[in-house]
Amino acid sequence: MSSFDKEGLYFIALGGAEEVGYNMYVYAADGKLIVVDCGYGFFNDDFPGMELGFASPEALEGEIENIEGLFITHSHEDHFGAVAHIWPKLRCPIYATPFAAEHILARLRDYKLEKEPQINVIKDGESVKLQNFEVKFASLVHSTLENSALLIKTKYGNVVHATDWRFDDGSCDMLPFDYKAFKEFAEEGVEAFVCDSTNLMDTEEQPTEMQVRQSLMKLVPTFKNKLVATCFASNVVRLESLILAAHEAGRTPVVAGLSLNQNLKMAKDCGYLQNLPPYVNAKDAADIPNDEIMYICAGSQGNYRSGLTRIVNRENKDMILCPGDAVIFSSKIIPGNEKKIERMQEKLRDQGVEVISKEEYLVHCSGHGGKKETRQMYEILKPNVLITVHGERRVIREHSRFAKSCGIKHVLMPRNGDVLLLKGDNIETVGEVPTDILGVDRNQITSINSQLVKNRKRIAFNCSVFITAVLSEDWTVEYLDISAIDILEEGAWNALAEEIKADMIKAIPEEVIKLNHRESAVKEYISAKIRKRIYNQTGIKPVVFMHFHKKEAEV
Repeated sequence: MSSFDKEGLYFIALGGAEEVGYNMYVYAADGKLIVVDCGYGFFNDDFPGMELGFASPEALEGEIENIEGLFITHSHEDHFGAVAHIWPKLRCPIYATPFAAEHILARLRDYKLEKEPQINVIKDGESVKLQNFEVKFASLVHSTLENSALLIKTKYGNVVHATDWRFDDGSCDMLPFDYKAFKEFAEEGVEAFVCDSTNLMDTEEQPTEMQVRQSLMKLVPTFKNKLVATCFASNVVRLESLILAAHEAGRTPVVAGLSLNQNLKMAKDCGYLQNLPPYVNAKDAADIPNDEIMYICAGSQGNYRSGLTRIVNRENKDMILCPGDAVIFSSKIIPGNEKKIERMQEKLRDQGVEVISKEEYLVHCSGHGGKKETRQMYEILKPNVLITVHGERRVIREHSRFAKSCGIKHVLMPRNGDVLLLKGDNIETVGEVPTDILGVDRNQITSINSQLVKNRKRIAFNCSVFITAVLSEDWTVEYLDISAIDILEEGAWNALAEEIKADMIKAIPEEVIKLNHRESAVKEYISAKIRKRIYNQTGIKPVVFMHFHKKEAEV
């Protein structure tokens, strides 16, 4: 028996309604469910030891037998990346276009799950007919191949689910927009439009992908020294543009890193890039002078293990940048990564390297539409209801205001976990389900709200001290050690620790008498007293790890 058994069409965002990333949405009708996307979100420095997270599927635990499919809209990490973590909880068929399916299979292979799910490859324009849903994949332009909106038919009405999209002029044949499918679907009536909010602050018309390509073809030949270019690994059209621009400049394009090469291979396997000019891998470029190559790598978002980060930190011995060299950032800043990218770019400038970014040069266009394109989509679809998702909260509020100004009567800004019910012309919030973000913590999965993560944050902010105390049978101090690695520099810490240790050895016997020889009280006294001394000297209140042992008298 499903919890979603009232008449009408349910919509629940388990992640992605209030942020960029963690995309995971649920539709339910007459007790049957489909899940749309299962993506990663990217942490900043607030979660020590973790870079990635994803929306918890806990709310679906009682619905497993009712889930008819997992639909993946495209091959970006924030939409498919967590499939190896989430699919084992769902155990349902997966539906995706060929390029996305290649990425899903590769991710499942990383976790030795590639033989378990049923992956159904759906071509653009094809439909999947289930018991209570008919879902059509309709192409929309984005910054990866085969991005799809889902045109969802139910007996309670039609929904367009399009969380990542923009318009382009059609001059790049790898970026199609199936206008006919959207127009025909709109003629049947669109009850709800679940819409991308990412760039709703943008009022200017974006350049096309072909304009960016032409700009790169003119820009790259102007550089004479070493040249590095970075873009999103999944932006295959941009990779093609960079390779073409390198050839235009008489440089050999060097594609460095697994993710870039993997995306190019997958694109070729799916029938794209058949006339792409040659490029070489980094390992095959050792004999080519650095000023005769364009080194293309990932890492535009400042991830600490990326190829670009290694170059910036001078850890890549094959590509040492010098004054007069240049780095092209053919990408945008994902919200939350501003500080990391700023630090990276400033580090390059400090080295005398010229930083080329979209702020000064036409080297990037976004995969998300602004106000003009969003208004155009409203005019095509004419939805009764708009559901805003996929954006920072302030941007989603602007999306809501903008949609109302465009004449859309019903606009909802759900929070993650809100249960919306659409029936006829009415949509309302009828409840909520539990939500959480789970962090990928090396080889385990941990809730970011867990005590473990809170402890890590506390230690990272307050530092830590380790105390070992051994008291003899007569309560004298037999051994006392105070150690820390993150409170003071080594010399200063050693001097302070010895000073505190000497004072404590004198004070403990007298305090033992005052505390009536109670072990727990003596242990607490030692911990609190040392912590207070450290605070008085440094202003730091460290987390205390205490090893305490009281020897018993031999009988």
